[in-house]
Amino acid sequence: MLQNLKAGEDQGWRQFVHLYTPLIYVWCRKAGLQESDSADVCQEVFRAVSSGINGFHYENPSHSFRGWLWTITRHSLSKHFGREEKSPKAAGGTDAIARLSQVPDWIDDDEFPEAESAESEVIRRAAELIRGDFNEKTWQAFWMSAVEEIPASEIAERLGMTNNGVRQAKFRVVARLKEFVGFL
Repeated sequence: MLQNLKAGEDQGWRQFVHLYTPLIYVWCRKAGLQESDSADVCQEVFRAVSSGINGFHYENPSHSFRGWLWTITRHSLSKHFGREEKSPKAAGGTDAIARLSQVPDWIDDDEFPEAESAESEVIRRAAELIRGDFNEKTWQAFWMSAVEEIPASEIAERLGMTNNGVRQAKFRVVARLKEFVGFL
């Protein structure tokens, strides 16, 4: 997906929007934005990703796509609250600066269970998109191992595979998910 984004391919952008909109939206809502403002900030994030995607490179394991996306989102939130602060408001003023100061520097899944749920949704959607890249037996072995947490020996027996074959199937699918999503 990241290569497709960098190449400016429509499919890459459709996949990106499909995968990451829920996560960006949750981040915006957790920052205190209303639904319509969250949708606006999502669009700003998409524009920023579009103009900056070629500058994103994995230089070490701590440089995740998700982290880069969070940085862009945080910057877009900051710009949104800055515009809100400068706009004329009705009597009573605004609490935008207070809300902005409550935006975390990172998403702590214990503090924000919705973020964990949104990340799970990203992975689920990515899995749907890559499922066709694998034969049915490989997919079943992965699913039973990674999602259903069935022991490899039981999966091997059910699917007529070796234990090593089950582990290899899981490894291949997880590697493809990592490549596709960029943050696992």
